Amino acid sequence: MSKNFAKREATDYTFFSTFFQRFCIYFFFWPFYTIMYNLKVQGRENIPKDRSILLAANHTSLLDPPAVAAAVGTEGKTVAYMAKRELFDIPVLRTLIWWLGAFAVNREKLAASTIKTAKAALASKHWTMALFPQGGRRRNDKLNKVNKGFITLAKLTKTDILPVGIILKDYKIAKKPFEGNMIIKMGTVISHEKEVDEIMTEWKKQVCDMTGLIDNSAEFEQEQESIKG
Repeated sequence: MSKNFAKREATDYTFFSTFFQRFCIYFFFWPFYTIMYNLKVQGRENIPKDRSILLAANHTSLLDPPAVAAAVGTEGKTVAYMAKRELFDIPVLRTLIWWLGAFAVNREKLAASTIKTAKAALASKHWTMALFPQGGRRRNDKLNKVNKGFITLAKLTKTDILPVGIILKDYKIAKKPFEGNMIIKMGTVISHEKEVDEIMTEWKKQVCDMTGLIDNSAEFEQEQESIKG
């Protein structure tokens, strides 16, 4: 990965990237999810119109990032994504997601370049940022591991958090029109000025309420600690 895909400037989040993502949303993402997954979006009124926001969603599948972009794109927002750096090792994919506003991150460490790029993306009220605090796809009915990095990022960039609940029925990949079923729910904004534990508790509660997931994070962390011990 010769190019530094982890670093982007504010100039990367201007006309071309905005136009390209919105073009993809209206002509590809929204039609695709509507036809293949009967996509329904609830709580659009909770998306702030006058400022950027940090979208924090549960993670069901590879379908989630463009689906979230489609959900908020109809409200005039474009989405910058933190993508695991391994995706930028795939030639064609890395070019596409770079044009769509993504940048590479090390999921194990919140680097200075990540913070700088996040600030650049969030400098415009038309751009927002999305991430998945679970750190990976979780195909079960429990909310297990949840990383606190999204809260750290929110505080460092002084950006409020909007919980997003994604429901993908049976985690099923649609092979024909209207076979799948996906619902995206927007929660209520959580202030970045709250305490870390308070933000985490509220985010987990909202996501569980929206999706029906069971918060098993405390038990999961205890199990991991016992394994390490």
